[in-house]
Amino acid sequence: MTAARVAVLTPGGRGAIASLVVSGGVELIDHHRLFEAANGRRLAEQDPGRICYGFWGGDSNALPNEQVVVCRTGESRVELHCHGGAAAVQRILEDLVGSGAIRCDWADLVVAPSGSPASRIEVELAEVLAAATTWQVAAILLDQQAGVLVSTLERLAATGWDQRHQAAACVAGLLEWSDLGRRLIDPPTVVLSGGPNVGKSSLLNALLGFGRAIVWDQPGTTRDVVTGRTALEGWPVRLADTAGLRATEDEIEAVGVEHARRELDTADLVVLVVDRSHPLDGLTRQLVHEWPDAVVVANKCDLDDATDGVLPDGALMVSALTGEGLDELAGAIVARLVPGMPEPGTAVPVSERLIGCLEEVARAIDAGDETGFRSALTETIA
Repeated sequence: MTAARVAVLTPGGRGAIASLVVSGGVELIDHHRLFEAANGRRLAEQDPGRICYGFWGGDSNALPNEQVVVCRTGESRVELHCHGGAAAVQRILEDLVGSGAIRCDWADLVVAPSGSPASRIEVELAEVLAAATTWQVAAILLDQQAGVLVSTLERLAATGWDQRHQAAACVAGLLEWSDLGRRLIDPPTVVLSGGPNVGKSSLLNALLGFGRAIVWDQPGTTRDVVTGRTALEGWPVRLADTAGLRATEDEIEAVGVEHARRELDTADLVVLVVDRSHPLDGLTRQLVHEWPDAVVVANKCDLDDATDGVLPDGALMVSALTGEGLDELAGAIVARLVPGMPEPGTAVPVSERLIGCLEEVARAIDAGDETGFRSALTETIA
């Protein structure tokens, strides 16, 4: 008999409920009498899909029995739901491993909707979905997991060299959504930048909804990159508050400015904050010129305008203090990061590996490389 394998499905830490999955576990659990159902029937006698309340531990276990909910989700596949504390999870794991089960990562036990072993792309979909932090992201990923992505890739893999023009069109359609796919995998970074004392830290705190960054009315307060994660209109983002960009002889502040420049170089979007209550100085004008694609925020709009109407076109009026304009700013950030949304049923590539494979297919077609085309197609659906 193949050894049973067990994995924890829920993330680490204390929670109300913890879930484990055991592949090949029905026989093992029954043989070692680890679970006693309230209805008195063995696990193998329970109907698949039936939720069973009972006790974990067995007569031979020295520890008190643990209340659990068990469900057979396949012929020999079991899900266990117990109290969420680490002790309960560890006790069940130790009982299973001590009875001969092998502990593994949850991704190793992902199965296809048919119940057969999952393909690499199905595992990748499950991993990305498990890490989703908003309903917006989860909805797109659930659409992919329902078969949209796999069926599209299977049709692509079935194309021959004589159908390469159809394959090229399919690949182009997939890669059209590669930027969105990357947003689903890893939240984009939005960097708040600008001169000293324009309100970047206050704006970060206002967008996050709590005091993540220290706010003080002296220039140079922020000495390093301060980050926080939030969701704007359902999209997860990483916000970064950076040191005010200016020439300084303060060695520590200079290091902060250097860190800020590095963060700006890798940002997905720059939000350039200017102080509307002061005239635009040479530094601010230089930054506006240096970052022409930035979202410009005219902060402190609750105060009198001292810019003499020379703000860049499209600058957003915002007050980090009162909250005025924050919704408009959130909308502008999302519009820049996610310029379009796929219709339901649209395939979206959701891993860097898959995006790379699709790019290889496209290059092989462009180069007239039949061998490379076939190899890249095989790797795509593997």
